[in-house]
Amino acid sequence: MDKTSKKKEGIARLMELAGTKKAGLTAACTLSVLSSVCRIIPYFMIYRVLQMLISCYSSGETFTFASVRTLVLITAASAVLYGVFAYSSAMLSHGAAFDILYELRMKLMEKMGRISSGYYTANTQGSVKKLLIEDVEQIEGFIAHSMCEVAATIATPLLTIIVLFIVDWRLTLVSLLPIICSFVILAMALKKPDGAQHQKNMADCKTKMEGTIIEYIHGMSVIKIFGGTKNAFKRYETDMNAFTRSVHDTAYYNANGMGLYYAFFGAQVLFLLPASIIMLAHSNAYAEVLPKILFFLVVCAGLKEPLENMMNVSIDSTKINVGMKRIDEQLDEPEITLVGEGKPFTKFDIAFDNVSFTYPGSGIYACDGVSFKLPQGSCNALVGASGSGKTTIARLLARFWDIQQGKISIGGTDITDMTQEHLLSKISMVFQDVYLFRDTIENNIRIGKPEATHEEIVNAAKAAACHEFIQSLPNGYDTMIGEGGSTLSGGEKQRISIARAILSDAPIVFLDEATASLDPENEVLIQQAIDELVKNKTVLVIAHRLHSVMNADDIIVLDNGSIIEEGTHSELIAKGGKYAALWKNQQSAGSWKIA
Repeated sequence: MDKTSKKKEGIARLMELAGTKKAGLTAACTLSVLSSVCRIIPYFMIYRVLQMLISCYSSGETFTFASVRTLVLITAASAVLYGVFAYSSAMLSHGAAFDILYELRMKLMEKMGRISSGYYTANTQGSVKKLLIEDVEQIEGFIAHSMCEVAATIATPLLTIIVLFIVDWRLTLVSLLPIICSFVILAMALKKPDGAQHQKNMADCKTKMEGTIIEYIHGMSVIKIFGGTKNAFKRYETDMNAFTRSVHDTAYYNANGMGLYYAFFGAQVLFLLPASIIMLAHSNAYAEVLPKILFFLVVCAGLKEPLENMMNVSIDSTKINVGMKRIDEQLDEPEITLVGEGKPFTKFDIAFDNVSFTYPGSGIYACDGVSFKLPQGSCNALVGASGSGKTTIARLLARFWDIQQGKISIGGTDITDMTQEHLLSKISMVFQDVYLFRDTIENNIRIGKPEATHEEIVNAAKAAACHEFIQSLPNGYDTMIGEGGSTLSGGEKQRISIARAILSDAPIVFLDEATASLDPENEVLIQQAIDELVKNKTVLVIAHRLHSVMNADDIIVLDNGSIIEEGTHSELIAKGGKYAALWKNQQSAGSWKIA
């Protein structure tokens, strides 16, 4: 959907999100209205009983149960029907709400799989969590509870007012005067120009605070090691204070309007009593006027609850509009789209042609006019200082982001002409920072090939030199590991990641500092596994330790997103340039020892 197009808001937007569940919500709202009708009937029956009671008292007649039997039966029937309609409405609305919750979360998760990885670098875990959990559940809560209340809060006061007009139009106007004043004040308070902005600021501050909490918890071990608990807590305290201020600002912003609203809203009796006294003073028909006054005092007190519900629904609708806007922004995030016809490719040489790229919102080129060719079956390396663009180039080839200029092709086919699924099925990646899911070790390896057998997984683990340590665990391949692989060492996680790549057997392999977390003993084993992994494949290695890429067919040296040198190890050493300087520095660092 075009971001510039005007989207519906409030109930209208919720009905759009409801999709196929719209009929169920409509039925739930209808039943809610019927329950409101049943709720009003007993009040009118009470009025009729009061009329008959006072009439009998005035005329000296005997008041008997037989005279009100029909009224009692109608009251009992309306109470039963109220329960049936209210229960049925709740069941339908909750069922529809849970279905909508499921469909909306699935839609958001599917969308996240189609957008660029830049979204995840620009947004904190807290903001993504708030979107997928809190914002969606807020909508579910509104649909399950408040949606039907919208119908009921409109129907109940409306029907009550009709009944009041039937009983006495003069007392009705008097009782409505403070209500009308209170709702005019409420409407003015809700329509103030900065009201929505205050709600948004409060939601944004909460999102930032939650992100800081998650980061604080995840980084607790590092914080404690470096004695940074006080400073880290200070950051959390700053975000907490910002959220608290935003809550106070919102409360103060609405204080005057809401104070006046409540003052008028509860003042019906103050208006009714003087009017009632005046009516009694100017009437001789006490038997007719007194039941009306008693009826209005009882009904107007009962009218307060549905009118308060109307106010609460109005406030809730303002809150969910903020959440729905965030959801719509997520659904409107640009996707990695197919430009061509979705051509498959069977050749695996790689070419970058004058590629330039900046991260969203950065304005600084992470890649600037990069051009190179990697022949099929060759082993190539990207080297350079941290931040020179090595990992960016590898991820651009996997189309984690779309480039702003130039062309990236595999086998002569532009990667924008390939489906994302086909492109990624031909690429295996082993990153320096490995993420493992809270699942069994076997299922974590199986990510490389979902249909793999247990035997294939074991063979991949053996090739990656992790079979022995897996077997030593309490449940072997069925051992559950913590979120992010927190129960494993860095080297163990890296070897499982390599096992994934071996299992996928893709013709293009990225190795991003693949041996950086390994001890010397395991590094030898992993190097042997990698030699097996990359055989007859197009390989791109990202490395800081230059001795690990000495035998590469081609070494590309990067600096600030640009290629400054290219050649074999011996050629680059002979040039005496940046690579030679890096090599010399690493040789000196390798001979360092504690004095």
